[in-house]
Amino acid sequence: MDFPHSFLLFYSMLVCYNLGIIWFGQIVVYPLFAKVGSADYVAYHRFYSSRIPLPVILPGFACLLLPIALIFLRPASVPLMLALANAACGLLALWVTVALEIPRHAQLEQDGKQPEVIQELVRYNWPRTLSISGSAGFTLAMVMTAFSPA
Repeated sequence: MDFPHSFLLFYSMLVCYNLGIIWFGQIVVYPLFAKVGSADYVAYHRFYSSRIPLPVILPGFACLLLPIALIFLRPASVPLMLALANAACGLLALWVTVALEIPRHAQLEQDGKQPEVIQELVRYNWPRTLSISGSAGFTLAMVMTAFSPA
């Protein structure tokens, strides 16, 4: 198997992993932030933040940035438009992460429980959740195209 096909398969596994992570965060983890008591909130969020770099942050940023490389390293049979649509989803999710989500996490970790900020975190995460879902769909289409018999 050549590098473009191997890279696409690697990215496919990565985006599927991140698809599970983002939906778990959207449906379970972020809503649970509202259930933690105010007195324990900063310690809870610091614990949460200290545990997510390897399972969430590293694969998450890789998932959002690798579609840019995939534009240039895709298998020849994969249409450019699929790769561009996938990259657009990744860039949207990256923007949501940097501009909307990270500042709210920082605010919660510094100032403690704030129900309105938690609601914003959940609400603003929807575009990221949907864009990663879109990226997974585009990636599936790329895999089907790249590995279909000629």
